[in-house]
Amino acid sequence: MIEWLFVSGEYPQDLNRRLAKVWRGSAWVSVLRLTAKARPCTVIEPESVTALQGPRWPEVLADWAEIYEEPLFPSPCLPVAAAALSETGAESLALFADLGHPRGARSGIAWYHKGGLTELEQVGSAAVAWQPGQPLSRPRVHDARAQLAALGRSLADTERDAGLYDRVESSRAATAESILARALLRLTAADPPPINELAEVLHRGGRSRITL
Repeated sequence: MIEWLFVSGEYPQDLNRRLAKVWRGSAWVSVLRLTAKARPCTVIEPESVTALQGPRWPEVLADWAEIYEEPLFPSPCLPVAAAALSETGAESLALFADLGHPRGARSGIAWYHKGGLTELEQVGSAAVAWQPGQPLSRPRVHDARAQLAALGRSLADTERDAGLYDRVESSRAATAESILARALLRLTAADPPPINELAEVLHRGGRSRITL
């Protein structure tokens, strides 16, 4: 299971103070810049963390989770911290992934801005996508393909990916990976590696441990 919290920019000065309002425990912090031209972001990975409060989900999402018996996030830690860290205006992204889950791939992302949830996508035994003022829908694989093209990938690469995504449009695993790639593209403005490779990049890149 991968659980990460991303904040746009390099290590906000008030990071520890804001996390201490909603967390108790320890976490790893690193700064990620995928390429020289990519936008930097701060990555927080809980090590042993307890949330001091629960997340505030829109009623329609809370109802969906109850009906489908599908939690929106594995624990409250990431959503409550993402909300707290976004209060000053920096965009925050909560992300989880369990692509090798025995019952099928699982993943989810939640964007926060100024303390509020602005977008959510989740794939598990059921799938949901939400934005304010819009009806509930499902995550779509082809959106990630369009973003790859917008980043300037070569025509050959884009068409190759298009064929791949078209063949697996209905695949749960492909959709789970797609929403992660789409979120990381948006956050960093760079083509991200597969999620397991990104985990290795973060571990090799140097992390600092914080205690709250």
